[in-house]
Amino acid sequence: SSGINAEYGEKANPIALSEDQKAALNKYKIQARKDNEIFLRQHPEVSCLISDFLHEVLLQRPEQVVEFAANHFTQPDIRTRINSQIKEEKKLLRREARNAAKSAKTA
Repeated sequence: SSGINAEYGEKANPIALSEDQKAALNKYKIQARKDNEIFLRQHPEVSCLISDFLHEVLLQRPEQVVEFAANHFTQPDIRTRINSQIKEEKKLLRREARNAAKSAKTA
C-alpha cells in the first residue's frame, strides 16, 4: 500500500483510529456521560459547590483566582452554606412539583 487514500487523494494517517476503535471510543464516551450524569444527580452538592464558587468569583473578581479558590473551598462554613443551598433547592423542586400537579388537575 502506498499510504494514499485513493478516494480522497490524501495520505493515510498512521496514527488515525480504525473504524472499530472509533466505535469503541464513542461507546466509551456515551457510557462516561451517562455515568457522570448519574453521579451528579446523586451528588447535588457538586452543582452547589460550583455555583457558589462561580457566584463569588464573578462577584469579587479576584486577581489571584487560584488562591481565591483555595481560600474559598477551605472556609470553615462551606459545608453549612452548601447544605443550606441543597435544602433550598429541594424545597423549590417540591414547590414546583406541587404547582405542576395542581396545574395538571385544573387543565
